[in-house]
Amino acid sequence: MGWDSMMHEFQRESETKRKKRKFYLSAFILIVAIYTVMDIFDSGIESVSRFRIISSLLFNAVVFYLALRRKFWAEFIVKMMVWMNVFLLLLIITVTILGL
Repeated sequence: MGWDSMMHEFQRESETKRKKRKFYLSAFILIVAIYTVMDIFDSGIESVSRFRIISSLLFNAVVFYLALRRKFWAEFIVKMMVWMNVFLLLLIITVTILGL
């Protein structure tokens, strides 16, 4: 394997990692935005306090910032939230289709 092919492989692998990271961060922003809108316009049994909304946004902003700074635990939280929401979406779709 020549030097050029190794360098090309490294660049391709680096580009793939960058795209995955960008996807996770974009999905995290989307999830946080959806949950924030749901909390603000939720008119269920209890109204959501402003403190909860602000603290949630602040926590998510800190996690996002630290994920941008490539902190392992923050990136883990971002990935966990994205995959948890994918799992919940699949669960909702399955329950809806089966009519449980």
